Amino acid sequence: MNLERLERFVFLATLKNDAGQKDINISRAAEQLHIPQPYLSKQIKQLEEELGIELFLRKPRLELTPYGKVFLQEAQHLLEQVERIQISAKQASQGEIGRLIIGISTSISNSLLPNILRVFRQKYPYVDLVLQELLFEDSRQRLQDRTLDVDFENLFNLQDVDDRHFLTYEVVNQEPLVMVLPKEHPLSHYPQVQLQDFKAEPFVLPCYEKVPALHTLIRTACLSAGFQPKVVQEAAWMTTILGLVAGEIGVTLLPANVMNLQRTAVVYRKIQGQLPIFKMAIAWRRDNESKVLSNFLNVVREVSRK
Repeated sequence: MNLERLERFVFLATLKNDAGQKDINISRAAEQLHIPQPYLSKQIKQLEEELGIELFLRKPRLELTPYGKVFLQEAQHLLEQVERIQISAKQASQGEIGRLIIGISTSISNSLLPNILRVFRQKYPYVDLVLQELLFEDSRQRLQDRTLDVDFENLFNLQDVDDRHFLTYEVVNQEPLVMVLPKEHPLSHYPQVQLQDFKAEPFVLPCYEKVPALHTLIRTACLSAGFQPKVVQEAAWMTTILGLVAGEIGVTLLPANVMNLQRTAVVYRKIQGQLPIFKMAIAWRRDNESKVLSNFLNVVREVSRK
């Protein structure tokens, strides 16, 4: 069905005079549409022939037939739906509607993520963000399978990514490591500590199989202080590690964003001296041309610069 004919039928059938009263007048309708009256009459006739019904009674004044009145209601609904489709298509092309699946970790959740989500929601309220807390081994495969659009990841895990790789990435956050101690630890009363003071202490580390980047970073930090950490327990999740420290199983090093977690029975202390820096990156498929993704990356850049 020709949309132009439909639109002009609705325009004619709902035409009003200067007094605001319904007045179906084909000459006046043609004048307001800036088309010749014979052309408008021809379009209405073609629409009637296409439908196989008469839409107007051609008396001294045009009137809608009973069929025409029913068709008018349906035509108005259809044109409204077409307008919604056009608006949705435009919004989709500009990344204003859609869906984005985001891989997150505790570190990004404790640092930039709240501000990223707030700013993005303000700018793009109709985009559906799906957040999934994933370990590195899962997120890489999900990105490759296209079941994940973007992932916040420790930079260490992206060392193999180069121009030939299917992924690309940007560093979005850098922060120091802090010492995490049981509340009653003898050194907990000092505002700053030296890492070498803990060379004889038992350590709780992130599990290498699940969190290789952070595990390696902590070991590197200890080596730079002149010792190998005495690891007595490993765990995959930051909250579990904090629980083990609170239970006095050992001490640990974690990114400074951990201080945003309110955990009783543990204290966080700055470390004197130069230590490796924890770097967070955002990774995505280099062939992903989604406008929603592009908008999300721009918000991440905006927030990370503040």
